[in-house]
Amino acid sequence: MKPLQTIGMKKGWIYEVIVSTYRGKKPHSAPIGVWTDDFVTLKMEIYSDSGTLRSIMELKDFAVNLIADVTVFYNSLFDKANVEYRDSLNINAPVVRSASAIIEARLKKAENKGNRFHLESEPVNVEANEPVKLINRAEAIVIESLILGTRLPYLPGSKAQEALRENYRIVRKVAPGSQYERIMGKLVEALHVPASGETK
Repeated sequence: MKPLQTIGMKKGWIYEVIVSTYRGKKPHSAPIGVWTDDFVTLKMEIYSDSGTLRSIMELKDFAVNLIADVTVFYNSLFDKANVEYRDSLNINAPVVRSASAIIEARLKKAENKGNRFHLESEPVNVEANEPVKLINRAEAIVIESLILGTRLPYLPGSKAQEALRENYRIVRKVAPGSQYERIMGKLVEALHVPASGETK
């Protein structure tokens, strides 16, 4: 079994993680979505003006921290002093102490896509400290969509339908071929939500 399979990743699914690098000599981290198409290469897209991108491009090494605690996601964005790190033993990057699993990665390819860069990296080491809970947005989005569906008759205008269409688009992107995609497809069909650009 390939390392990215051992932590439960599925092909094409986008997982929300915290990527950590050094910015100068100080640890830095930010939430980013990552995926794999072959369990060998880890992929992600980062906005061109991102400090995390600059650090990865300069140092090549970075850590992908798998964390289920949403507080750490918040801290990595808005309360950075409360994120605790330790040094990696295998790469030139810090790792988040509270991560249930860590993918230590090295950049292999960067492609400029205008306002974003598409990055491909090789896992150098995968370390699981406890049972891993991967965060994929699809489950929560489907639950919210089901609740929204029950309110559709009582909400004026088309905003609720637009929200459901957007939710369906996101689920297809982050969890292709999943039960969540199938449920969303059935939901928009059952509620007669028109496709984008159509009118009811």
